[in-house]
Amino acid sequence: MQQILPWTAFASAAFHVVLAAGLSLRVLSSRRPTGVSLAWIVLLLSFPLAGALIYVFVGETWLSGRRSRRTAEAARKLQDPLAEMEQRFGITTALDHHAARAIANLGQSAGLSPPLGGNSVLLFDEADSVFDRMISDIGAAQHECDCLYYIWESEGRVLDVEAALTAAVERGVQCRVLVDAVGARRFLRSPAARRLRLVGVQIRAALPVNLLRSRLHRIDLRNHRKMIVIDNQIAYVGSMNMVDPKTFQNGEGYGAWVDLTIRTQGPSAMLLSELFEIDWAMESSEVYRTQIDSRSVSIRGDEVLQVVPSGPGQQPSTIFRIMTAAVYGAQDRLLLTTPYFVPDETFVAGLVSAAIRGVETTVVVPARVNGFLTRMAGRSYYDELLGAGVNVYLYKDDMLHAKTLTVDDAVGVIGTVNLDRRSFWLNYELSLVLHGSSAVERLAAAQSGYIARSVALSGSGWMKRGRITRYIENGAQLLSPIL
Repeated sequence: MQQILPWTAFASAAFHVVLAAGLSLRVLSSRRPTGVSLAWIVLLLSFPLAGALIYVFVGETWLSGRRSRRTAEAARKLQDPLAEMEQRFGITTALDHHAARAIANLGQSAGLSPPLGGNSVLLFDEADSVFDRMISDIGAAQHECDCLYYIWESEGRVLDVEAALTAAVERGVQCRVLVDAVGARRFLRSPAARRLRLVGVQIRAALPVNLLRSRLHRIDLRNHRKMIVIDNQIAYVGSMNMVDPKTFQNGEGYGAWVDLTIRTQGPSAMLLSELFEIDWAMESSEVYRTQIDSRSVSIRGDEVLQVVPSGPGQQPSTIFRIMTAAVYGAQDRLLLTTPYFVPDETFVAGLVSAAIRGVETTVVVPARVNGFLTRMAGRSYYDELLGAGVNVYLYKDDMLHAKTLTVDDAVGVIGTVNLDRRSFWLNYELSLVLHGSSAVERLAAAQSGYIARSVALSGSGWMKRGRITRYIENGAQLLSPIL
């Protein structure tokens, strides 16, 4: 026994070393951002077995071959009709603002994101108003109603949405609901979902997780999009999940979730309809429409919009490049709101650079954030931002969940993207870019309303927080590349 133990210990140590070294080489071979690679290597070398298990489950971005093939086929069928859409509705004059031109080019290179004119835009910053208009539009639907959400909770006003979908199906409208398998897991198993299925609403889970299958699915690769498209003519996009803020996570201590939603009609709504078809195709072999019928699209306003999806297989870095171009292209004003602020060093350097060169740079985040590590990691950046002259505001009382950006009253971004690395490179996300229009002014006005309900951080006051708190924040920041 005494002779066996040393050999067992040696074999175990050798196995850990080989495992950690092998996976570390795997990390290095993938050419990720430096911070991400270092974080994974530190985790693998410090905790070889646990780190290896975590890496196997969440360390790489990949989809099953079946999903990848379905997504590629659906996207391929869009190319020719998308070119027709661009010919009919594409803007014919160059955008005036440098950042706007850069964003337009970056979005267009992603394949589903040319800037298109002819859209109408309404902004809603109050949940009941969104529900009222949404339910009215579903009630007037004639052909189809498609819903895609990360979280769906059958309480409060959501029950009214479900009733509207039920009534729509009963009068012959095709209704489909696609929800994230993790974010909406309670809904998928709920009596509400069973009732909707019984009346004919088609419900699918996006990116289901089944750890017992031979091909493991990543539990942290999620479909984080939120949208409704009605008759290919009307679309809703924003940060609001299909939840009622009056009932969602009551008692958690964060207050009601505050969101911003955009309602659009015109060419952008048709593109959003096609994006839903791509996501639906990833989870179902049923195909309802193979391509855009551009002849059915009409001019509904004078707003110029870009639909910018991002995610694995859909130009995952596009939204990061667009947001970075906005920050570095700002000339006078730059204002961002986000519930989760865990950016990479390039983005932070852009904010600092903007403030130093005289751009009025403002970041608005909630004072209370769900998620301890995320909250601590985000706070670790405030010293550098405040020191450079960036205005940092903490939204009081409620949970600010709106994800927005405006640059010089010339370009605006609204959608599902948090200012963190998960949204930038991992999740399926969706943004709408507003170009040089009255819609940008309305978005900026909503942002000003958030500031009015916030308190400004003082650089000198912030520096007085305790040393232990600083250690915790800086320690959490070390993990930010893989949060």
